[in-house]
Amino acid sequence: MSKKIGLKLALLLSLAAGAKAYGVTDIPLANTDIGNQAYVSYFTEANVAKYLQSNIVITRVNSVYNLTLTPDRETTITRGNIAVFNHTLTNTGNIVDSYDLRHGYEADRGVKFYLDLNSNGIIDTGETELVAVNGKYAINNLAPGNRTSILVVVPTKVTDDVAGISNYIYAKSKGNTSLAEVQVSERIYFQTGGNAIVYKAFNKSSGTSENDNEITVSLKIANDDPLPANIATLFKLTDKLNDDFHYVLGSAKWKNYDGYETVLTDADDNESDSENSEAIKFKYTAGTNTIDFELPNGIPGNKQLNTPNGYLEFKVVVPANTAVKLIPNKAEYKFTPTGGSEISRSSNTVNYEVLKFVRATFEGHHIPTGQAGETLRFVNKFTNTANASERYNITLSDEFFPTGTTFRLAMEAKEGGTLVERPMLDTSGDGNIDTGLVLPGTANSVNVILYATLPTNMSAPGSNYKIVKNATSVYTPTYVVKANDTVGTVSVTTVDLTNNDSLSENSTAPGIGLGPERNPVTQINVNPGATGTFVLHVNNTSSYVQDQYNLEVSTKADFSDMTLPAGVVVRFKQGGGAEVTRTGIILPNGSQRIDAEVTVASTAGAAVVPLYFRVTSLTTGARDIKYDSLSINAIRSVQIIPNLTGETYAGGNIVYTHQVRNNGNVLEGDGISSSVILSTTESIAQWRTELFLDVNKNGIYEVGTDIPFVDFATVGGLKAGEQVTIFSKVYAPIGAVAGTTNVTTITPNVTQGTYSTVPTVTSATDSTKVLAERLAIAKQQRLKTTDAWTYNLLNANPGDKIYYKIQVRNYGTDDAKTVQLKDTVPFYTTILYGGASGVEAPRYEVLTSAGVLVTSGNIVNPPLSGERGELSVTLDTLAPGNYVNMYFAVKINNGSSAPVGP
Repeated sequence: MSKKIGLKLALLLSLAAGAKAYGVTDIPLANTDIGNQAYVSYFTEANVAKYLQSNIVITRVNSVYNLTLTPDRETTITRGNIAVFNHTLTNTGNIVDSYDLRHGYEADRGVKFYLDLNSNGIIDTGETELVAVNGKYAINNLAPGNRTSILVVVPTKVTDDVAGISNYIYAKSKGNTSLAEVQVSERIYFQTGGNAIVYKAFNKSSGTSENDNEITVSLKIANDDPLPANIATLFKLTDKLNDDFHYVLGSAKWKNYDGYETVLTDADDNESDSENSEAIKFKYTAGTNTIDFELPNGIPGNKQLNTPNGYLEFKVVVPANTAVKLIPNKAEYKFTPTGGSEISRSSNTVNYEVLKFVRATFEGHHIPTGQAGETLRFVNKFTNTANASERYNITLSDEFFPTGTTFRLAMEAKEGGTLVERPMLDTSGDGNIDTGLVLPGTANSVNVILYATLPTNMSAPGSNYKIVKNATSVYTPTYVVKANDTVGTVSVTTVDLTNNDSLSENSTAPGIGLGPERNPVTQINVNPGATGTFVLHVNNTSSYVQDQYNLEVSTKADFSDMTLPAGVVVRFKQGGGAEVTRTGIILPNGSQRIDAEVTVASTAGAAVVPLYFRVTSLTTGARDIKYDSLSINAIRSVQIIPNLTGETYAGGNIVYTHQVRNNGNVLEGDGISSSVILSTTESIAQWRTELFLDVNKNGIYEVGTDIPFVDFATVGGLKAGEQVTIFSKVYAPIGAVAGTTNVTTITPNVTQGTYSTVPTVTSATDSTKVLAERLAIAKQQRLKTTDAWTYNLLNANPGDKIYYKIQVRNYGTDDAKTVQLKDTVPFYTTILYGGASGVEAPRYEVLTSAGVLVTSGNIVNPPLSGERGELSVTLDTLAPGNYVNMYFAVKINNGSSAPVGP
């Protein structure tokens, strides 16, 4: 019969919008881990920026079953026809679930259920009937966040009450049978004397806006009164299109009830169909984006919805890059039934869902040249060109950089209109560093910063170095955009050894350039038993590497023999007179004066001795050799080397290693011929130093093995040319002022003894700086305000609250400056405070080590409640022992207000 279920049935008041539930895609699935890291930035006493990251606290989401069945429906038909209602069943839990559906109609009504596979509100080929088992219709294995469209077919009788009939449809979870059954209502009204029905449908219910997307809109216009004489007269329809629907000009056509199609013009004029000259009025008004359509002669009766005729169709375009949203659309219409007065109604509402897509640009950065030790800064502009916010994990690959290059990633984004750089963190808790949530559009671009510190010891660098940054969408892990960071050429570190002047003093200083020279640069004359000096300047000609150099001398240009002639001793000395075997740290483009002191034995014969001086970097291998000579016209000395520097905290200690050397040609310190007693002095009161002998001569200080030592008579003295290793253990007192430096001077006190000459004695210094700030950051959580704070994993449900506490404590002895504590609202949550939530606004407090409150307040400019974003607390200083706590709370998304997209 014409009214059987196979007909393209009666009025639906809305059309389901796709298979995925809009607004619940952000609900965390069962066993999802929620968590991220806080971080703190601050400046040291030396005005050096530092960063620390907290631990990650994890909240694991429990399995939660939930569902919705929407909406309530009503329709108007002629008695004896079939009413079709569509409803949407949504899994609003976070785990796969199955459901039982049932209805409350009487058993002989013949109600049937169908799965509306394409969500178009009619029963199409391939959409089979659900079979009831014990009066229940099963919907199986619906994934979390997904939904399905259900069609309920309700036959009516010509004997049904003219007032209409109504009942309910019910749904119940199988995964959690303790959940209450949900229900929707259905109401059927009856119309007599002609009943106009307008059914609206799209040829597609969803799509991305990666490109312009064209949709065909169909308006089925029918009259289900079985009597042809019962005309729905004076039919007028108005369709006010959503602003996101762009009407395709000239696309409208009318297929009349005899099956003839007429292409309609958009002008405001009278038209007629192509076959029967039936009056038609159609116009499109661009200013209001409105379709108007009239059938002045009305719709004859017995024009059922199942007939293939009586369609108004036109096309609209959803423009590329339209944001993720539902675009609703329905038509309003009027008609007058036979013997009645004008009736106004609405068609069903059809929702078109604009789905999220991912697309981004990632710009590479080329740096023409680099030097060994230089920290290169690559700035890669990342722009989300899609239609929704998205975060991207950042990884590095295809690395072709000099071995030993170290990399560090950072982010530069706008905060309050200002570009601010911060370390790149894991903001989603998945263990990968990422961009954070990047809004679409060029104005919201962020910079991914790569710091590449080139190694200092490159011997043969090449060119065309490259590393690839990969930005991988969290929403669509198969989507990756890449940025290439490249360097043209890299140069090595260099050093230049000159005489008398540094290159900064004299650009043509003697010995400039790579040696050795063919002829001596400088020659000095020294009498036997006397000492002469070559004034050397070690010039660090590298622009980025601070370096330190070994000092060597030989009589051969190739340094194949490092033994000097008997009676000739060369000692390198710094400006203070202390003997050294290496320079101090020399800054880029800086220099250091080293005196090469040449001592000639009194028994030495006359000779010209070639002296090749060589400086070699301890780390980079940079080297230079300079050729000088010593002319001997025709000895007692004890030295301690080298001068050392180090750092420790107040109340701590540090061990330095020194060598005490007899540079003379006689025995020293045996207690008979002479004595050598070591003594120490401190530049700051309350510091102290203990000296120890390297008993097993392994160069490593060992407690219990190496013994206290000051008198060389206990080891039989120092033979000519002999050296002994000693350790100095320097103790910083509790309360030592951070940033101050104590200088410990170690002196070998050598007596005259049985010798006729006065000994030469040099001292060594240990410079120890007190470290200042020492911050620590920790993050804790809890699910209730009455719970204890914990670092441990917690379990919670969607909709639960998580309370966070982040603490930064200054364990140092000096103020930490410009302390900025930051955290972000974790993925799958939104911040919660104020209103009816009962949760305090995000706040902070600063306390002393004794827990006494110093100051407190609310966090400035936190994200609005219900949103995501960053929270920040900035302190000018954090005093020693003090700590700052930051508190905020979040709500795990449960679909009630969660934004779409990750």
